[in-house]
Amino acid sequence: MGTCTLLACGPYFDPAGMITSLVLFLAIKPLAYFAFIQAFRYRVSRPIPMRTSQAIALTGARAGLGIVIVGGGALIIRLFSNQNMPEMLLASWAWLYAERLFSWWTVGWRGAGLRGRRLIGWIISGTLMNAALDVAMVWGLFEGIVPQVAIVAAVALFIGLLHAIGRRDSLKARFSNSPLCAMCGYDLTGNLSGTCPECGKGIGAQAIPA
Repeated sequence: MGTCTLLACGPYFDPAGMITSLVLFLAIKPLAYFAFIQAFRYRVSRPIPMRTSQAIALTGARAGLGIVIVGGGALIIRLFSNQNMPEMLLASWAWLYAERLFSWWTVGWRGAGLRGRRLIGWIISGTLMNAALDVAMVWGLFEGIVPQVAIVAAVALFIGLLHAIGRRDSLKARFSNSPLCAMCGYDLTGNLSGTCPECGKGIGAQAIPA
């Protein structure tokens, strides 16, 4: 039996569930984004795999897009919905999942360099992950932390499966072991100038082969 009670002033939220929902939003969701993005490390349509620094940047971009689009949409819906609660709820959920699809597409195509079926898989998987975390946050407000733990565990298992599939040998074999320019993919073996001779990008000492 859940701990939600309907009072005269509205529903009663489980205190523990409110705290864990906040933790889920502020900490677990960004970590899930990062782990999810890292699962696509070897699926990019580029000559080199995704770096950890790129995954961190994409995590920030995905979270930032969500905050800006969802926040702006909530303000617009509130201003133009004439205070009709069912209408506001429907419009809010429609806007929320339009944001999910758009944000994952933008970050995947423009940021991660995904194309074709890999991009489609990224968008669908990312949106499903968001849906599960959304359910966890809302459900936990009424029923406490037990359903949240179960859903987060399921999300972790899902991301783990994506990691296993995304690190198979056939995907890793797409990339050369030679040091390549992160900008144009030029082979930098033996290059000691600190600059890519093909595009002029500075490669830094870390890119110089031993």
